[in-house]
This record gives sequence, C-alpha cells and structure tokens, in this order.
Amino acid sequence: MLSNYLNIKLACNCKNTVFTLLSFIFSITLLAQKKDTLSYQLQEVTISSDKQTLFEPFKKKQAIDSLVLKNYATSTLSDLLANQSTIHIKAYGNANIATTSIRGGNANQTALLWNGLNIQNAMLGQPDLSIIPSSLFNQVSLEYGGGSTMWGSGAIGGSILLSNTLKFNEGFKTNLRMSVGSFETKRINSSVLLSYKKIISNTNVFYNTSENNYKYIDTTSKENKNKQTKHASYSHKGLMQELSFLINSHQTIHVRLWYNYLNRNIPDYLGTNQTKNQVDENLKSNLEWNYHKRRLQSIIRLGFFNDWLNYKDSLAQNLSSKSTIKTLIAENDNIYKLNIHRFNIGINYTGYKTDLQFNNLDTNYSNNHTLHKLALFAAYQLNLFDSKLQYHLSVRKEFSNQLAIPFTGSSGLKYQLIKPLSLKINANKSFRQPTLNDLYWQPGGNPNLKSEDSYELEGGIEFNHSIKKLTLKFEATYFNRHVKNQIIWLPSSGGYWTPRNIAEVYGRGTETSTELAYHHKDIYIKLYLNTSYVLSTNQVKMNENDNSVGRQLIYTPRYSGLGGISFYYKNFGLLFNNHYTGYQFTSTDNTTWINPYLIGNLKLSYRYAFSTVETELFAHVNNLYNKNYVVVANMPMPLRNYEAGLRISYSKRKKTKQPTSINELIQSTNKLINKS
Repeated sequence: MLSNYLNIKLACNCKNTVFTLLSFIFSITLLAQKKDTLSYQLQEVTISSDKQTLFEPFKKKQAIDSLVLKNYATSTLSDLLANQSTIHIKAYGNANIATTSIRGGNANQTALLWNGLNIQNAMLGQPDLSIIPSSLFNQVSLEYGGGSTMWGSGAIGGSILLSNTLKFNEGFKTNLRMSVGSFETKRINSSVLLSYKKIISNTNVFYNTSENNYKYIDTTSKENKNKQTKHASYSHKGLMQELSFLINSHQTIHVRLWYNYLNRNIPDYLGTNQTKNQVDENLKSNLEWNYHKRRLQSIIRLGFFNDWLNYKDSLAQNLSSKSTIKTLIAENDNIYKLNIHRFNIGINYTGYKTDLQFNNLDTNYSNNHTLHKLALFAAYQLNLFDSKLQYHLSVRKEFSNQLAIPFTGSSGLKYQLIKPLSLKINANKSFRQPTLNDLYWQPGGNPNLKSEDSYELEGGIEFNHSIKKLTLKFEATYFNRHVKNQIIWLPSSGGYWTPRNIAEVYGRGTETSTELAYHHKDIYIKLYLNTSYVLSTNQVKMNENDNSVGRQLIYTPRYSGLGGISFYYKNFGLLFNNHYTGYQFTSTDNTTWINPYLIGNLKLSYRYAFSTVETELFAHVNNLYNKNYVVVANMPMPLRNYEAGLRISYSKRKKTKQPTSINELIQSTNKLINKS
C-alpha cells in the first residue's frame, strides 16, 4: 500500500490556454476600535476578499488559534492538525508521509487550499502534510464536509485552508526562532516583514535537519523489544516570499512564491535491510489581483505549480521513480452585493502536465499525460431580519478533456433563534475525479473510471455567549454522507491490481466542540474539548469472499477526542493538550486492529520584552506519557521526546497619531468608515 502511494505514476503534455472573464463583487469588514492598557488605538479597515468568508456560515469550520500556531511554529502541518483537531492524521512513522481522513473519508477526499487555489497533486490526489511547515502561515483552518462547489475535486471529507493575512503600514518586523530536540533534531526559521503604505514584503525561510533515530518498543518481537530506527534521517528547507501592492483605494495585487525541498530516508521497521529514499521538491507561485469598490468585488487568481518527486527502493529491483507534474490554474471570482442579496459568479481553468520515468531491473518506461478542466460556478446568499435568517445556494459544473465530471451543488440555511443560539443545516453534492495514476498507471490503469459522487446532509447548533470576562462557545454537528462510485484498487485476472468504481461508503456521525475562555488583565485561560464519532462502513461486496459489508473502514477510528488548556499570565505561557484515538481496524472484516492511544503534549514559554526587542524561551514535551503506539501498523511512533529553543523578535511600528479623547476617536472612526 505504501509503495503504491510512493511510486507515483504518470505524465502529461499541457496546451497553452487563455483565460478571461469580467467581474463583480463586494465584501468589507471594519475593525473598529481596540483598547490597550495605555490608550485607545484606531485600527484599519480590512477587506474580506473571497467566497469562503461569504458562504462559510452554513458549514462547520475550525480555525486554529493564533497563539497555538505560534507554539507549533517549529512543527509541520501534520503535527499541528494531529494535536489540535479531531481529524485523523495517518502518519507512516515520525517525520514520514502523513495523510488525512476527515469524517471517515480517505486521503484522496481532502482538498488542500493555498490562498483559494487547490494545490492537490493530480497524480496522487492526496496531500502529504509532513512536507508543509506550520511557520509559513498565520491562518490555518479546517472546513468539514463536502465543498466541491467552491473548491472542485476532492473536497468530499473536508478541506484544509492555508493563507497569510498581511496589513499595510505596519512597519518593520523580524523574527528568528531556533531550537534543538531529541533525535539530533535542529530547526531554524526566520521571517522579515516590511509593511509600508503602498507595499508589503513578507519573507519566511526555514531549515530543519534530524537523524530521526528514535527508540521504540517492538511488541511483535520476543527476543529484542527495545529497538531504534535506522536510515530515517531527513533534511528540510524552503522559503516563502510574498509581495503586496496597494495600487489605489480599490485595487491590490499580491505576488507569492513558495519553494520547498525535503530529502528523507524511509526507515525499515521490519528488519529487511531495505533502503528507501524520497526527495520532494515543490515550486509554487501565485498572482492575485483584487478589485473592490462599493458593491462590487472581483478577484483574478493565477497559479503555477511545479512538483517533483524522486523515489528509490533498493529491494524492489532497484526501483527508481521520477515524476514531475506541472499545474496551471486561472480563476476569476466575482461577488456583488445588493441590499440583502449577494451573488457570486466565477470561472476556473485548471491544466495538468505530468511526466514519469520508471526504472527497475526488469522495466524501463516513461509516459506523460495532460488533463484540462474548465469550471463554471455561481452562488447566491439571502440575508433576512438583520441577518438572523441566512440562506445560500451554490452550483458548479466542470468540463474535462479526459472524463465526465458530475454537476455539483450546495444549499444551506442558518437561523438565529436567540442572540447566542443559532441553528444551521446544509446539503451538498460533491465529487472526486480519478487521479491520473488511477486512469493511466501501467499496468492496471483504468481510463473508463467515473468520478466519485458524494451526497451529504449535515445540521447543527451553535451557542456563543459572553458574560463580562467569560466566554462560552459550543457547537454540535450531525452529518450523514453517501459516496457512490468510490474508487478502489483490486486484483485483476492478469495478476496486477487495477482500480474500479465498485465501493459504496455510508458515513455518519457527530462532532462537538466546547470552549470556555476567561480574560482579565494579565490572565488568559481557555479550556477546550472536541469530540468526534464517525461510523463509516462499506455497503457492497468487492468479491464473493468479501466480509467487509457493514463493517468499519480500515484506519478510520470511530471515536476521537481532543482536550486541553491554554494558560497565559503576564510573560508566562502554557499549552497542554490530550488527544485520544480509538480502535482502528487494519483488516476489512474488522478482525485485526490497532489499540487506542492517548497522547499528551506540553508546551511552555517565557517571554521578555525590552524596548523594540522581544525574546522568548520555549520548551516542548511531546508524548508526555511515554506511550508506545502506532498510527499505521508496523510504523512505530517516538516515545517521549523534547524540544527547547529561543525566539528573538524585533519590531519598529509606523508612528501614528493616537486619538486623545473618546470624541476624537469617534470622529476619526466615522471618517474612516465614510472613506471606505
């Protein structure tokens, strides 16, 4: 299974394509006034810029707290989400491949978005979160449930959204973070922000290296249980450069470049002396033009991604697999607001060009393929009774040169019963197109595959109430989803595996999130508890001897939960969490399984500021209870391990005139509102 994931397959020829469209949209958010310990400070107008913020009230969404993001700045996205959400991260060992399962969906059914662009690999169809550093982003959020009308293919289980929010005229800021940890791990990342009236430059660089030679207990061995990983070292480096230009009061341009390089050895836990190595290299660029004036907003996004993967395996007949995939995306998104109505109309073009070079002792071949897609989407939102009642309807239709793509749509309703309590319901039809590996892998690819169809209904309640310094938030959601034509690889009469649209999966379950926060002067305390119950079962037989019907899908825990506390007092910070994962079956008939495990993590920090310089000492204890566990069978995770480091920050803010009275504050606020 792992080799099928690693040995990427295909290739392509991409034609030059022209993309154009005219536009309309509007959306604006005002951050009014903020009170600090010394004076009142007026904050700037912020523009809310895309369809996500307009149509997200009807679905469950989780935004990772900014304080939590700072504590995970030396971690990867897989570590962050594994410890701060109830989505299941399927990790093939420490610092190795990590994929997702949201609401019982497989890794191919999760969309990964970078600034609104779907960056899924069209060959694999699944994101590897272990190659994405958390330090590159100041906004990470999860969107649960189907979202193909917004994001296209793959958004069946849910979506992961990554972005940075930058403000003009913030001055100069720089940040350096260094740490050392167990397994000879060294990490360093740095950022430099230059923010002026008309231009912003934001630079992030990182470098991580580790021998990754952690100890574990092999419960299958009677003679030697205490073992240590070998051939597991890795080196990870990269950068992200972002430029933003304020052309005038109605137009902004954003240019982004993201380079990532990861060279890692893949350990052999079974004692076969097999040496495997994988090199991932990614170059992604993004150009965005944003126009907004009164009721209109239009966004044009252009993205070009070049992803390389080189995999070698010494025992698989000296296998060497080199794959390249180039992706071009052009999208125009237009939003128009008219009183209580909001309209969204857009078009998206996506093209893929892939190339694969595959060599071993018996085989030497190469192939390439192209895939072009054109999508049209539209949405409507209605707000009644001062937005106490909200309704939305959205549709999407895609056309492709390779396969038929189903019509998708979504409709939702949200009603505020009383001020702190709201009800919401959403129905959606989503899809996942076959990957290029599914269609053309040799031998076994099936060019006659259909896209997977998903039908989902979800409903929930939201409660949000504050009493003086105390805030309580609670959300409960029930979902029910049927996936038809799900693709599964099965043995063929020719002796090789081939994909077929044979599986039907029925997923249902509940999710809750509870948060209690207290903030007074120098004290901030937040308690949180998230739970998830997922029942995801196969509904049809794969063959005559198949005993999987009605049974839980493999590597899909029914129960999972996350609880913890965030505590800050003056310069001291503490973040403590427990993450529980229930039984995971490893066979389709549910006769073998992985035992449940509870993992605790503790993060401590102490901050000291003088003048314009701030320093912070931090220490992390991972797997606090020294639990011996696996997420994937025969892929052990580390026992208790540590990390300690130092952060140094320097900032020089732009000088602004502070309001000296409440009346002056109100006058300046009114001027800002009228100007916008």
